Parts: sequence; structure tokens; C-alpha cells
Amino acid sequence: MKGHVIRFNGHISWDGQANGLPPTIHAYLIFEGSITQEIINMIELQSGVFLKSQAMAVQRDQGKIIDLRQVPQDRMLVPMRWIVSLDVDVIPMTGELPMPDEAGVERLSDGSEPPKQ
Repeated sequence: MKGHVIRFNGHISWDGQANGLPPTIHAYLIFEGSITQEIINMIELQSGVFLKSQAMAVQRDQGKIIDLRQVPQDRMLVPMRWIVSLDVDVIPMTGELPMPDEAGVERLSDGSEPPKQ
């Protein structure tokens, strides 16, 4: 099933940039499906999590190739005092995202391996 990548963009203040952050940081969610209302609900839920925690959990190595299956220890928390605004991009995925099986081999939902480039 094709899905969407929901990218949250946190725009960093001059103070945050002076402390080593890039001008914009990103956090990602993957949504399998295309129902607009469910995407809106996920955006609202995640935005609420950021506001409640007063921080945005983002990929530690901003600007590197993104592993959308990162675990929490691969992320960092950026305090809201350094984020001046948040916006969201919803990007359709062009294909299915493979997941590792028990042996660590990347496979699609039908059990086949994705083509290697």
C-alpha cells in the first residue's frame, strides 16, 4: 500500500542557530493510506505532542539521508524556546516502504525483496 510521509518543519530562532542548530529541523511520520481526515488527525495529534512536551523530537543528524524507521535514541529533543514556527508538508510516497524481516532482509508486504539499485 502506498502512503504518505508527513514532515514537520521547525523553523529555528537565531538563538537556536547560535547554539548549533540548522535554520530548519525536521520530524517525520509515515502514514500508510490516503484518507485526508486521518492525515489531518495525525498532524493535529503530533503537533499536540510537541506542544505538550514543549520540545520537538527530530532526527539527530539533520541534513543526512533519512531513515524513517529511526528509534528514539537516534533522535534529539529541541526545546520550543528555539522554535519560532512549525509547518507541515504531506508528501506522497511513490512506492511501498520495505520493512526488515526476522533475518534483517528488507521485504515488501508481499514478501518480495525490493529491487536493488
